[in-house]
Amino acid sequence: MSVKYCFLLLTILLTNCKQTNTSINLTKEEKDSIAKKLDKYSTYFYQPSDIHRTYKDSAIMYTPAKVNYIQRLSYSYKKVGDHIKAMEILNKAVNIDLKNNKPDALQYRAWSLLYFYRDYIKTIKDVELVEKITKEPYNPCWGEPCGLIKGQALYKLGKFDEAIQTFKRVNEEEEKLNLKPEGNHLIFFYIGRCYTEKKDYDKAIENFIKASKASSDLFPETDYQLGLIYKAMGNLKKAKEYLLRAQKIQDYKLQEPYIERFDEVFPYMIKNALDSL
Repeated sequence: MSVKYCFLLLTILLTNCKQTNTSINLTKEEKDSIAKKLDKYSTYFYQPSDIHRTYKDSAIMYTPAKVNYIQRLSYSYKKVGDHIKAMEILNKAVNIDLKNNKPDALQYRAWSLLYFYRDYIKTIKDVELVEKITKEPYNPCWGEPCGLIKGQALYKLGKFDEAIQTFKRVNEEEEKLNLKPEGNHLIFFYIGRCYTEKKDYDKAIENFIKASKASSDLFPETDYQLGLIYKAMGNLKKAKEYLLRAQKIQDYKLQEPYIERFDEVFPYMIKNALDSL
């Protein structure tokens, strides 16, 4: 065991002991200082490890209402697959935020409910609560527009018209903020998916093409979907053209380090579609 590791373990023991015996005499500033150090020490260890969580727990003991410490502790449990504990802790962070009329932990929970837990109804409720708290129609949910999160939940619930309107509203709000909505390839992609499900193929094709143009990188999901649409329309030549293109660029598919996106395409799917022509 390294000297640094032993030192950090000793620090935990000493600080926990100090808190148990003398925390009543510590000022808020002193507690905040100790908690900050413990939180910093936790970053020296692999996030899903027990020692990482021990440091986080120790920091929270000193500052039990520190939402970002609590929220970050939930990440560790999520990464080891203890999702019940992860959500229990995250819900605690959300409840503290709600008492203070803040949306931060709620925004992360909406993102988590969609991508990790596939709870679409609760995702929508959380996004709508974020909008109620902020009194703003456009909000970020863990690096993505909350409207994108809500729209995908509606799409998965089969509420395609409502999803389309939600996606379009994201672009409208970004225009007001002088952002470039043409860069939202995921917005156009999921609008395309909604129109596909409605069998409005012309509008689906239009939006998939917009998605391709808006993306800074090629991704085969649009070409795969276009191939399926042209197959459904009976244009097998066009279908093959797009599916072969999807196959060619399959290494650039939509992918995230922590989640599998909806409608993410895999090589076997493209091969099966080509074989069925």
